[in-house]
Formats: sequence, C-alpha cells, structure tokens
Amino acid sequence: MCGICGYIGIDDDELITRMTETLAHRGPDDFGYFHEGDVHLGHRRLSIIDIAGGKQPMFSRDGSLVIVYNGEIYNFQEIKSWLTDRGHEFQTSSDTEVLLKLYQVLGPDALDRLNGMFAFAIYDRNRKALFVARDRIGIKPLYYMQVGNRFLFASEAKALLCYRDRSPTLNPRAIDDYLRLRYVPGDTTMFKEHKRLAAGHYFTFVNGTVSIQRYWKPQIYTGPYRRGVGSYMEEFSGLLEASVRRRLISDVPFGAYLSGGIDSSVIVALMSQMVSSPVKTFSVGFDYKHDELNEAAFTANHLGCDHHEIPCRAEDISLLPQIVYNMDEPMGDAITIPMFQLSQAAKQEVTVILTGEGGDEVFGGYLFHKLMWAGNVYQKLTPKFIQNRLVLPILAQIPAQAMNTLFQYPAYLGDRGKLKVLDYLKLLDPSQVDQAYRHLISLFDSRDMVNLYSARFKEQIKVDYQNKGLSNSKEFLSGNGHYLNRLLHLQFDHWLPDNMLLRQDKTGMANAIEGRVPYLDHTLVEFALRLPPNLKLKHLVGKYILRRFAAEILPRQVTKRKKMPFYVPIENYFQQSIFQEQMNEFLSESSVRNRGIFHPAAVLKLKESMVRNEFMLVKQVFSLMVLEMWFRIFVDQTISI
Repeated sequence: MCGICGYIGIDDDELITRMTETLAHRGPDDFGYFHEGDVHLGHRRLSIIDIAGGKQPMFSRDGSLVIVYNGEIYNFQEIKSWLTDRGHEFQTSSDTEVLLKLYQVLGPDALDRLNGMFAFAIYDRNRKALFVARDRIGIKPLYYMQVGNRFLFASEAKALLCYRDRSPTLNPRAIDDYLRLRYVPGDTTMFKEHKRLAAGHYFTFVNGTVSIQRYWKPQIYTGPYRRGVGSYMEEFSGLLEASVRRRLISDVPFGAYLSGGIDSSVIVALMSQMVSSPVKTFSVGFDYKHDELNEAAFTANHLGCDHHEIPCRAEDISLLPQIVYNMDEPMGDAITIPMFQLSQAAKQEVTVILTGEGGDEVFGGYLFHKLMWAGNVYQKLTPKFIQNRLVLPILAQIPAQAMNTLFQYPAYLGDRGKLKVLDYLKLLDPSQVDQAYRHLISLFDSRDMVNLYSARFKEQIKVDYQNKGLSNSKEFLSGNGHYLNRLLHLQFDHWLPDNMLLRQDKTGMANAIEGRVPYLDHTLVEFALRLPPNLKLKHLVGKYILRRFAAEILPRQVTKRKKMPFYVPIENYFQQSIFQEQMNEFLSESSVRNRGIFHPAAVLKLKESMVRNEFMLVKQVFSLMVLEMWFRIFVDQTISI
C-alpha cells in the first residue's frame, strides 16, 4: 500500500517533491522519484511484500517501462510462475515487478489476469505514453487533472492542489450531490478540474490526449438458476476461504477489525483457522445500548484472538478537522471518526487489516435492501388505488413513535424520518428502483433543498428538485433481471467505490494501515451476482448464504444475532460541549451567510430542531459542519493540519 503521483508536460522539478510529500502518510517507509524531460513520477511506500526489493519507481529490465504502484496483487505468485514458464526472469520477490512484467507482455489485457486492489501508472519511455489503471471494484483511489497538454495524477486529490499554476474552481453540482448522499458520486469531485478514475477503468495519456476505457463491470444476471443449494454453498465456501487466504500474504503483521456482526466474525473465524498465532482483532465501542463491544468480545474470546477495544466518545468529534483533511472530500457520515480511531489503534500492533466491508453490499444485508424488497412485493400485491387512497393516508396519521418500532435501526426515526418513508412509498414502481434507491440512501432530499439553498446557489446548480437516479447503465435502465439483483448492482456504480471503500482507504492510510476486503474479491463478487436472489435475501433475512456458512464455523450465539448497523450515536452527542462548540464555530450565522450556499435562517432552524433527537436532523447538521470544515481546509486554507 502506497501513495503515487506524477505529471507530464510540466517543467517543475520541485512540484513532484511537494506532491509526494503530501502523500507521506500513505507510505512512511520509503520514497522515490523518476524524472525524464517533462515527465515526473513520485512514490511513497508502505512496505508490505519484499521489504528489501520492492522499491519504486521500478524499471523493466530493458529500462523502457517505469511503474509507480499502490495496492496488492494477491495472485502475483501464480502470475510469476506463468511468466517464468515462458522464459521471463525476475530480480525481486515483489508483486510490483510481476505487475510490470505482465504489462510488458500483455499490455492492457494484463488487467484481466490480476486479482487484487490497485491503482498504478506505467510510463512507456519509448512511446512517451502513460498508462494508468484502477482495480475492478474501486478499492484503491486515483485522481487526475488535465490542463491543456499538462496532465497530473495522484492517489489523493490534495496532491493535485500542489500544482499552483492553475487554481481549481468549485463544482456546485458536487456540493449538491454531497448533501444528498453524504459523498460525491461518479468521476467528479468538489473541484471541476479534479476527476476520479472510475473503478474498473484504465486510461492512456499520449500526445496530450486522455483515452479512457472500461475493462470490467458487474453484470446483472437474469438466470436460469439450475443448481441446488448444496452446489452453491460448496462454491461459496471455496471462494471465500481462498479470498481470505490470499489476503494473508504479508511480510508484516496483520489483524482484523471485528464488530459483533456476521461479516467480520466470519473473516476472523477463517483467519483463525489459517494462522498459527492468535489473530489480533480491533473493535470500537460507543457506550450506548446498541454498542456491540460485548458481542465482539464474545466472538474474539471464542476464537482465541488477541483482542483490543477502542472507545469512541463525544469529545472525539475534535478529530474531525484532521479526518476531513485526510478524506480529501467532505464525507458527511460520523462513521469516519471511529474508523479513523480504529486505524490509529491498529497501527500500534499491525500494518495490514482485514475487514468485513462489502458483505452487506454483495449479499443483501442492509435495512434498505429489505425495505425495498418488501416495498416491491407490496407494490405487486396491492392495487395502486388502495396504495394511494387507503394505505398512504393511514400511514400519514400514524405517529412517528409507532412507525419507529417497525424499523431495525438504533435511532429515533422521528417526523422527518416518517416523511422520508412516505415519500419512498410513492416510488415503488419497479421502473423507479434507481430513484427509490437514491432516495433511501440520501440524507437531504428535495423536501429539504427548496428552503435550504440560497437563491444564488440555486442559480449556480440549476437543480430540478426531482428525484434523479445514479445509474447510467443501459443494462440497468432496461429493467432486465431480478429486482434484488438490479438493486445490488446499483451499489457498484457509486456507493462502494465513492463512499464505503473511499472512506476505508482514506481513514486507514491516514495512519499507514492497509485495509483488505475479502468479500470484494472479484471472483466472489461475480459469483454473488449469479447467485439466486433467495440465497441472498430470504424471508427478509439478509446474507442468507453467508449465515448458512457462518453456522458451520461460529457458535449459534453469533450467527443468530439480530442484524444491527455499525452506527455512531451522534444524536447522543450533540448536547455535549465539544459538539456545540464545533457547531457554533462552523455553522454560525456569519459563517453561513459568508459562504453563500444556504439561507442562515434555514440552518438556524435545523440546528434548533436537534432537540427533537431525530437521527436525520442531527446527521444533517453534522454533514453541514463537515462541509464547512472542508471549505476552510481546502478553499479558504484557514485551517492548517
């Protein structure tokens, strides 16, 4: 795991040093540079495999290619054997050299052979061409910027800000997307000039022109499903065990994040079977009734782990400016705080961490999966006139307190949450699955934006306040495939690479921790996409196949636990002095007015509404605070980290 950066067409030897130093937290162990004409490459190394021989930038044996690389290729030994059988020789034991040689032999087709997480750049000195690629799922980030014939790229967007000859311009639509989703989706960022390379894509930069290609995408499987449950279980078991085993390749200590849930418990159980010493596990707790520390401790004790508990308290909101800086982009979910703390604590013991990220997305484990599936069944069985004239009016009269009992969520739904549910029930037509999905994962929506935005900002974004979807896939929009498969497919476009995986990478790498995600091995993902829907979500029980597998390796007390989200009880924190201080500083009337995005009166009303203790309202305030912090760090530059 490392930080990479570079540029072409810029005659500035000092710029590469500034960019590389900006990424020092990603690779504290070593650094290196390449310079030829107006081409510069930089690398910061976190040494994981072949500590002595894996230095970068690395050259091909004939000197024609040079690579900077961030990530891990888990099947590099198999690829190395394949290349050795064809007469190729190696000078190191690193996966970097294998990746470079494979590209030299196969060109872009090398990507189809790789199993791993990666973002890398290879410069062809003969062709004067730059090749840059990102892994299939988007586990590793990659940003780039083109200004005429000048081109820059980096693992983190903050490194692009080191280029001072062109001041970046704000992207108002990205601000709107952030407020709706708590992250910025797609290839855009908060600055118009900065782009993300999308997951499963690569590009070449030759003669001032960028050419982008997609080499992998998830497929919506339409059947048939002709195999028995036993056959699917056997394949699943083999794929998951192989995925975990691959991610134990390391020359440095490793461990795992462990919650009280199935996903991480299964990973730790498999790790415990594969290693001879106790697995080092790390759990975070919040000191409230839905805290999973006791459950995680039970699992760790059962598996004989070397277990560590990390507290996350209200006062830890003081970490937010540091976290926002490391995230590059505003991410309006308080979960970034405990994730940052987990990586801080883990770094005292290990360098590599296995996590349970992806299990919910791949196998249908979220509450909104169940809600949308139930809504789809309800829509099919209930005539439209009954929905509109009977069900909706009745639900509108039910107190929010009563409606709250229907949801498996460790927070109070409240009146604003109730309105969100009622709005969702108007989007139940299968042709609107994309819009319904976006509505459920959103924080602010059209109901909020009309009064929140200033007139000036509305003019800047020219938004149409109608529900809009996230997918541009013709395959998805055609409506082919089972409803659940279409729903899960959506998460690969944005939710995973631009939200879940981005925050894992940034919070981990802020403390030089490499996170590995066994559930997102592409072979396991492709298997899950072909899996019958009832082996993912069955009788409103999510991750059905994973639960069956877990029952074979974990005690019943673990496998039968009620599914609870990893939730930060921020509504319990807002009355604490540290929260109030942060809120009053970053969302003062003068601050809001000077920023010009929101009506000060609307923000004041939102702040005052927090006494209702509704989780949506507190989260909305939190997301506004994060946005203002981002502005002060990256635009105003009045906060120095």
